[in-house]
Amino acid sequence: MSASMDGNEVAKGMRKIQSMLRKIVEEETEFTPRKDGKKVKVHIRCFIVQVGQIDTLKEEFACDAVVEALWEEPQLNDSTAEDIHWDDQWDPRIVFFNAVSLDRLEKQRVFFKGESGQPWVRLTMHVKGTFKVAMQLFNFPFDHQELKIELMSDWSDKHVVLCPYLDEKDAISTKTFTGGDEWRLHAHMLTEMGKTETEITGPDTIFPTYDIIISVTRRWTYYFWNIFVIMFLILLLTFSSFALDTGSLDSRLDVTLTLLLTSVAFKLVLAQRLPTISYLTLLDIYILAVLTVQGLVVILHTTVSVIKNKDAASLFNIVSSIVLGVIVVLCHVALVIYIAAIKRHPGQQNTA
Repeated sequence: MSASMDGNEVAKGMRKIQSMLRKIVEEETEFTPRKDGKKVKVHIRCFIVQVGQIDTLKEEFACDAVVEALWEEPQLNDSTAEDIHWDDQWDPRIVFFNAVSLDRLEKQRVFFKGESGQPWVRLTMHVKGTFKVAMQLFNFPFDHQELKIELMSDWSDKHVVLCPYLDEKDAISTKTFTGGDEWRLHAHMLTEMGKTETEITGPDTIFPTYDIIISVTRRWTYYFWNIFVIMFLILLLTFSSFALDTGSLDSRLDVTLTLLLTSVAFKLVLAQRLPTISYLTLLDIYILAVLTVQGLVVILHTTVSVIKNKDAASLFNIVSSIVLGVIVVLCHVALVIYIAAIKRHPGQQNTA
């Protein structure tokens, strides 16, 4: 009986300790609400220190940035920098919404007076990490991507609005870009104000968001010389099978099917360099078009082999090769025109 009572007392003591620890943690993580209840306009300014590697397969990019949040704080009218205890002051509760991992996050607050003497607070956040981005790859490898750092306040949009800081421009360092072999980093940046979707957070809890947009364009020459040109040469070699004797079906199919399998191998290699997406990229369409032409060549060779009249078979072989060749040339002209159009307007992305 005594042992049972001791066990109960120990259990009660453990529950009491757990309750106290939970209360301490909650008090430490609690944010001070706004005393005046007014909606706060938080101004955002960003300086991109370095854009790291951009991973197309994982749809991620590395970035080192300094983000500043500035807001007017009338409660500090009679205060000096030495008197302020920042743990007791209001905080915008800004989080990096699309961060996959953060290797560094340093925060520093500074109190200063505005032009008309009103008190302001500057929150400087130095962040370095990896961020998720939804890439639009329809025009791959001639694509233009918008890399976003998505900020969100944990206060609802009834209490906080995130907006750009107009007194100082956002800036980006292009000289420190480490992915220059595959991408071209643009010197301009865009920003976009928004709110969370009601489908995610519900209609009663909508949070303000602020997107910092970095523009990059893929350098397409590697894919042009190593895939487009190779596939084009394979396509030209496929047409060489029309020069073989119309009655030699085995030789014709040997050439065509060998080149067809080579094209399939290129397609499989390309699939390993792209994320799993539900639509075809421009390069996918080109390779599939080449496979289609090679498949048509196989059908034409089979058809000409069953024509008993040698003159008729020779005529069919010539006409079919010319017609198919004209179609291939026209398709390549259309491709060149389309590529020129998307290079002229790189910001306009096409989606499937």
